[in-house]
Amino acid sequence: MRILHIFLTLLALLTTAAVADETKPSIRVVADEWPPFSGANLPQQGLSLHVITAVFEHAGYNVSSDVLPWARIMDGVQRNEFDVVGSLFFDPDLTDVLQYSRPFYATDVRLVQRVGDEHSYTSVADLAPYSIAVGDGLLYEDEFDSADYLNKITVTTTLQALQMVAFGRAELTLDSVDVVNYAMGTLEPSLAEQLEFVPGVMTSQEVHMAMRKDFPNRDQILADFSASLLAMQSDGTLAEILSEHVTP
Repeated sequence: MRILHIFLTLLALLTTAAVADETKPSIRVVADEWPPFSGANLPQQGLSLHVITAVFEHAGYNVSSDVLPWARIMDGVQRNEFDVVGSLFFDPDLTDVLQYSRPFYATDVRLVQRVGDEHSYTSVADLAPYSIAVGDGLLYEDEFDSADYLNKITVTTTLQALQMVAFGRAELTLDSVDVVNYAMGTLEPSLAEQLEFVPGVMTSQEVHMAMRKDFPNRDQILADFSASLLAMQSDGTLAEILSEHVTP
């Protein structure tokens, strides 16, 4: 009888926990195409969506995710179709509608040049003589982003920017080293023989997710996310996930 009592008690506890989890809302997560951080054809839809999904599931939430164009994402956030946006550097312009989470990754932003070029810089102003391919709407570094005096050539993707430099149509480009390495290692490996990083790191950017501010019980959900993220950092789970997408 005692064994049966213990079994029934454990069963009741498990049932209660399952019901408690079911009371938590489902989270709809989206990010735009930006490999290796997010991509429709990437394993687990990329580093960011993999991490965000795993952390929310660790905290007991059901998660659905998708990779969509940026304009569609922002329209969907405004219409309450999506709850969380991933693959984000911090952007103060988004804080009116989104609340940022604790960061789950950090990546260096570096300039890229043709092999053999000897570009150097100690400040953003030093880049004034050069043509620089930049992604439409992408953030890199605050001073660089606001430097209207620079000769910036706008392109759609990082791969296009790298091709511009390789073909001599721009002298420099820049992005997260993880994005550049993915483009040159996976999307177009021939670029690795033509391009190299300019010495030095422009900045280091933290990668976040952010939840729409009008989502019910937002603060508690973000607290749950942070607690699970810290737990996964401590037990090595986060490092295992990251290792599936980027090389240290």
